[in-house]
Amino acid sequence: MYKTYISELYKFLSMTTEENDYYADVGIIGGGVGGLGAAIIAAYKGLKVTVFESGKYGGIVSTLYSRKIVENYPGAPSILGKRLIDEFVIQAQEVQAELKHERVIEVLPDKTVVTNEGKYRFRVIIIATGSQPAELGIPGERKFKRKDKGVYNFVTDPELFKRKKVVVVGGGDTAIDSVWELRDVAEKVYLVHRRDSFRAAESKVKKVVSLKNVEIVYNSEIEELKGEQILEKAVLLDRNTKLKREIDVDACILAVGMKTNIEIFDKLELQKDGKYIKVDKEMRTNIPGVFAIGDVATAYQLIVIAVAQGAIAAHNAFGMIRKPYWYKDVEWPTEIE
Repeated sequence: MYKTYISELYKFLSMTTEENDYYADVGIIGGGVGGLGAAIIAAYKGLKVTVFESGKYGGIVSTLYSRKIVENYPGAPSILGKRLIDEFVIQAQEVQAELKHERVIEVLPDKTVVTNEGKYRFRVIIIATGSQPAELGIPGERKFKRKDKGVYNFVTDPELFKRKKVVVVGGGDTAIDSVWELRDVAEKVYLVHRRDSFRAAESKVKKVVSLKNVEIVYNSEIEELKGEQILEKAVLLDRNTKLKREIDVDACILAVGMKTNIEIFDKLELQKDGKYIKVDKEMRTNIPGVFAIGDVATAYQLIVIAVAQGAIAAHNAFGMIRKPYWYKDVEWPTEIE
């Protein structure tokens, strides 16, 4: 009987030690809509959750749509981006998800998250680092991107462009939205697109192309941005004729797409597909216990997609950790098709 007691005590102490090895159940890297959505579902199910975010909560939504209307999130018609993110944060706090303002430096194979302030080990990791504006890599781009010298990725405050000549580069929703935001404040707007048609929503394009102070420059790209201390000129190249044209501009909006933030996960040896982390239908990566959601895992850069994928990852994280009767504990894929 004494031996049985000692054996059971040893098991208990071993379990306690193992439990103490973990900071929390789920570590979520990225506080955008996908990461916050995953945190809400996981914490609601009773898991201990920590979200790491070094910038603004809401990620690209806070950057792009803070003062704009989000028109395509179901159940929240015509809601300001900031208001939508505020609701996400409030709900995450209500279910007691921990939100940490720390920058993640790397993630180790044992699911330890290393930040600028410490180390935290988790049972499950959910990667939700989203995306950031891509660069064209042209002369002058970085020079004039610093300290309001003329180059921007988004129109965060239309008043900055009042009575200015602005060139907007791109053919997606961000570019079209930027032109629309500038329609009543800018003196002149050039919309430069490398193709002869736009991939943005057709309803938006129709409104923009009819504006009197907007000039559409099709089949063209910016080759160089010029100026002394601030941006003064842009050099356009016609892709068909190869002719160059120099225009006077005060500002340039580079709405040329996004790139994913996955460099900090190099030590995990994640399977990738170009700029995306490969996942299966359950949002599992090839590394056991590591999920990826949102912009890092799909080309569908929509709020509703990121939130849905976050819910899938959180659901599976709960199943892995708590092992309820309904959860099918299938073999983790080490290769993603």
